[in-house]
Amino acid sequence: MRFPDPKIIKLNDINIATYQAGPQDGVPLLLIHGWPEIAYSWAHQIEPLAQAGYRVIAMDLRGFGNSDAPTDVHAYGIEKLVGDIEGLLDVLGIEKVVLCGHDWGGIIVWHAARMIEARVRGVISICTPHVNRPPVDPLTIFKHRHGDDHYFVAFQEPDTAEALFAQDPAAFFRMMFRTVPKGSKPSSKMYYLMPKFEEYLAAGAPELSGPVMGDEDMQVYVDAYAKSGFHGGVNLYRNTSANWEFDAGLDKNIAQPSLMISADRDLFLPPEFADQMVATVPDLERYTVEDCGHWAMWEQPDAINKTLLDWLGRRMV
Repeated sequence: MRFPDPKIIKLNDINIATYQAGPQDGVPLLLIHGWPEIAYSWAHQIEPLAQAGYRVIAMDLRGFGNSDAPTDVHAYGIEKLVGDIEGLLDVLGIEKVVLCGHDWGGIIVWHAARMIEARVRGVISICTPHVNRPPVDPLTIFKHRHGDDHYFVAFQEPDTAEALFAQDPAAFFRMMFRTVPKGSKPSSKMYYLMPKFEEYLAAGAPELSGPVMGDEDMQVYVDAYAKSGFHGGVNLYRNTSANWEFDAGLDKNIAQPSLMISADRDLFLPPEFADQMVATVPDLERYTVEDCGHWAMWEQPDAINKTLLDWLGRRMV
């Protein structure tokens, strides 16, 4: 398996790195990663999808990998992120695309489906459900339920999280990219990423059980974040309140055919979080991957690929 070389796409105000494979006349499929990830998170998906005849494009989001990483917090609002998708489609000459996102990428594709509806043919989200806009700012909810150490809340402090994670990127990814033992239950402590990482560093950053990838793949992430820094990813979270305000003007319904892939051991976004989607996503199919945590593309790549290819083959060809 060889990951494609980056192709830099110059948009109006930013350079975005893409990784492309498959025939130019294939159905376009844009893969959008989450946090703390990069386009390389799709390493096990690009080749099988391309071999099946799809025009596959994975992108490093702004602030990640080989893409530009502006320092302004407001450069990472949902309007900018979806604007990058639209700009990318324009430059590549793609009229309509199938979007596939994971984690934050899921948030982005559900927004794009409504914000640039005419450009989106279908939507796939791995782990991240489409949720209704809450009546109050999500930060208020997270703080009330889990306190100031919840990472959404803690990340609001300027310059703090990115400086902490940059102390030892290898240790950070070693802590993050692990499987979840069977029978694990969610708790508030799992959201306390910064205190947890401080404790891990204080303990000497020892080897941990259940890594979802090998050292060579992990090093790709370490090298990417050494280049971009951590500020871009953390700035996604610093737009939580602004995005919530923006969402007030959006239709809550998803018009496109959609596939929601959940993971049965995802403690952050368990499958039941997607149960309410039937009310706002009328053309929805759901699938739950067994023995799989949040890093689904690494943990169960064959199951993910089979599910993607099945749905794409039935609904998007």
